[in-house]
Amino acid sequence: MPQKMQTRIYPMADADLKQLADKLKTSIVRDATDFATRNIAAAQLTAYQATVNVFDATTTDEELSGLVTDAVEKRDAIVENAQKAIRTIRNMAEITYNSKGKYATFGFDDLSKLTPNDLYRLATRVVRVGNQLLAELSAQGLTAIQLTALSTLATQLDIAIDFVAEKIETRDLETQDRVIKGNLLWAEMSRLASIGKSLFEDTNEAKYNDYVLVGSSTPPTSPVG
Repeated sequence: MPQKMQTRIYPMADADLKQLADKLKTSIVRDATDFATRNIAAAQLTAYQATVNVFDATTTDEELSGLVTDAVEKRDAIVENAQKAIRTIRNMAEITYNSKGKYATFGFDDLSKLTPNDLYRLATRVVRVGNQLLAELSAQGLTAIQLTALSTLATQLDIAIDFVAEKIETRDLETQDRVIKGNLLWAEMSRLASIGKSLFEDTNEAKYNDYVLVGSSTPPTSPVG
């Protein structure tokens, strides 16, 4: 069975979660004596800090998105070069065959509408058919060197397509990993914050509000009558 996708349970950006986690720890350290009555001591705070650190060490989406963008830009540069090479050969075939007969064997399409995958298939087909008809097209200037250059572009495009897919997959996996770690952190933050609110809801409004997690579904309230 495919693994179920994790959805984030923390109602804020990753950066805000990290800062709120730090703020919560500062409050707990300040109120250590009170928390000790609920068996929250140094060992639990150390474990909490480790959870914070693990989350903070995850790759950010900005980094991963940048890698995807870079891969797409490099792929698109190859796409543009392949389109230019194919357009040149297409014109040679149009003139040689008057856009009829053997011209159809190239399967030229509207290059601007082709996906990178379809462009790759077209490029390899143009190379294959171009080599078969090289003697007839040479009068228009087609050379084996041009076909080899297009073949090289097709190979580069194939690699670039796979590289983009790899970067997208990596981003998806890292996103899931970050959400899982963020959810674990948020769950522990919620537990500790609940204890903090319980400790001060009848005695200290300011401290109580320090344990109301900003962004949660429960807004800060005034617990002291």
